[in-house]
Amino acid sequence: MIVQLIALVAVNALFLTTIFPNLKVHPISFGLPILVSVNSHFSTVYSSLDLIQLELSQPEFPWIVLGTVLLIGAVVGRAFCGWICPIGFIQDIITTLKGKLDFVSPRTHKSSTRLKYLLLCGTLLISGTLALTLALGRGSDYKTALGVLASGPFIAISPDGTLFGTIPTLIGMASQNLASFLTKPPTIQEAWSELLTTPPLLALRILILVGFFGAAWRVPRFWCRYICPTGALMAVFQKYSFTGLKRDPVKCTKCPHCEIKCPMQINILDLPWEKFNDPECIMCMECIDACPHGSLSLKFP
Repeated sequence: MIVQLIALVAVNALFLTTIFPNLKVHPISFGLPILVSVNSHFSTVYSSLDLIQLELSQPEFPWIVLGTVLLIGAVVGRAFCGWICPIGFIQDIITTLKGKLDFVSPRTHKSSTRLKYLLLCGTLLISGTLALTLALGRGSDYKTALGVLASGPFIAISPDGTLFGTIPTLIGMASQNLASFLTKPPTIQEAWSELLTTPPLLALRILILVGFFGAAWRVPRFWCRYICPTGALMAVFQKYSFTGLKRDPVKCTKCPHCEIKCPMQINILDLPWEKFNDPECIMCMECIDACPHGSLSLKFP
């Protein structure tokens, strides 16, 4: 978790400028295959998927972003999900606090993993068709109809943007009005009336964030397993990545320790022993640490 903590601070380093005003940190428009929202006030880099959506809304083809995704995916697959992604780290903290791993029934787990691919296809379909119509000079009405979704359908609802962007903004606004609130607290009717004026998108984003924390408490890496379209994008490359895992058939006694410890609920013992690159594997190495016989290790072809 030390590496994940360092990564969390690094990709949200602009937060340090609020503590150390003289610290010179500037964001760079560089994409990584993790969840770091362009709507966050603290991001030093951004999610590759966010930049893809933004560039398509210009419309521009995201050559550099896709090239970065291809390079990272070809070398380490989904390792950034396991080691660098802040949302992944937050889920691991929640699981650590809970102290145990809960398992989903195999049938439900297998069918639910497809959801993130549907979300990825939906996101790219909306952004792609918008880019195409804009390039043809006929997309202005389409873009207007999409509203806030035009800049990126997933950007508008992603929990990382809410957690690191929307929530700090709301806290800042609340702190500015704290004095007047304490001087004259609103009545129940006034508070309810104010609550009813909450924009639907804001309410949806907060609801998704609450659901994220609840699901992460119930199922380890729930977001990574079933929801994250960035994870779905990298899963395509994970299957063919340079880095993989291998299982020594001589040392392996087929005990269940590695599968029990896997936060992505992968059936490791059913995979080829020479080398396996399961699309759901985030290369967290938990299985390697859990094996009492040392039969699992990294594999570079």
